[in-house]
Amino acid sequence: MNQNNLDEIIENELIVLQEEKYKLRTFAIELDVQIDADFGVDQSLQDIRSIEGVTVVTAVDSLYMSASSTYTSRIRIKFHPQRDTTSPGKYVERILVPEINGNHTPGVKILRLVNKPEQIG
Repeated sequence: MNQNNLDEIIENELIVLQEEKYKLRTFAIELDVQIDADFGVDQSLQDIRSIEGVTVVTAVDSLYMSASSTYTSRIRIKFHPQRDTTSPGKYVERILVPEINGNHTPGVKILRLVNKPEQIG
């Protein structure tokens, strides 16, 4: 076996290890949110997708409330904390919730966390 083959094998194994590590650090959480109709559900989900560490955002269910001109939506967020030292709970508490309730996602307010972060993959 020559050096080039050995380098290629090592590189391939490192890629596999990185993928496995990524899968082990992927989590999901469901939230009930209120979305101002002026911003819309699709735009708000796009804003949430742009938060660091968020990989997928899905609206599980949405109900339009005409009296308040808002949507009440249940959303599922898949995320991957960027730092290995950040626990899923701390990520939700320190990054996800403040970003959603803050200026990053205008017109969106978290009503409640439906579940605790769960590992997926």
